[in-house]
Amino acid sequence: MAIQPSETLPRPSELRDHNDPAVLYALSYLVTRAVVGILGVLLPVVFVIGESSLSGSVQVRGSISAYYHTPMRDVFVAGLCVIGFFLITYLSGRTKTLDFRLSLLAGVAVLFVVFFPTKRPDLAADAPLCGAASMPQGCSPLQQQLGEPLVAGVHFAAAAIFILSLAWLCFVFADPKREKSPRMRTILRACGWVILAAVAWTVVGGLLDANIWKLTPLYVGEVVSVLAFGAAWLVKARDLRKAFGAPRGDRRTADDRQRGRQPSESSG
Repeated sequence: MAIQPSETLPRPSELRDHNDPAVLYALSYLVTRAVVGILGVLLPVVFVIGESSLSGSVQVRGSISAYYHTPMRDVFVAGLCVIGFFLITYLSGRTKTLDFRLSLLAGVAVLFVVFFPTKRPDLAADAPLCGAASMPQGCSPLQQQLGEPLVAGVHFAAAAIFILSLAWLCFVFADPKREKSPRMRTILRACGWVILAAVAWTVVGGLLDANIWKLTPLYVGEVVSVLAFGAAWLVKARDLRKAFGAPRGDRRTADDRQRGRQPSESSG
């Protein structure tokens, strides 16, 4: 089955007519972009501020995924699940498009990131791993059932798929057939390249053990990737502001509309 470009149906140029089903559908995916973008930008900050508020001190983590094993676990799970479900349902009315398939892949992958957690951080060398006869503290039921190394392997594979899918989506968003603004195309491509550069830094920096202060290459790469992904989705949601107010073609005054009259000559 052929994959089609995402704009297979024309998007209405006027988004203020909320009685038009085409407008409502366009608004649905613009809202999805906005919510996903806002969460992508805010979550890394929320994790740090939230944990510092709960514990009384700022803790430096080895990765964003490590927040699963902190007091911020509920926020981590809820935030990524919301992103996952929004990505899965994004453009679900256009299932043959590349946008939908990449977003679906990213959404499923991030749910695997949530439910297949990373290894518990800062374990002593002789600490028992999940899967031992007696469940060690901090293990999830899935880690206990399948073993901590296997679950962590699934986690990192899913995280890689999630991040790379988002990078690909940035370049899809920047397609000149879809994005008419050269400046916005440049921003979207830049977000895609930033994500790829962050992934490369995660690998190279990890091999070189090149921490920045106490920040590991994995943590820096994840944060930069998520921020770039959030920024790209917010850029693509910018037309949402056109949805507010009266339609441009309706130049009647409020009294005219209430009485069902045509625009008066003095209405300008």
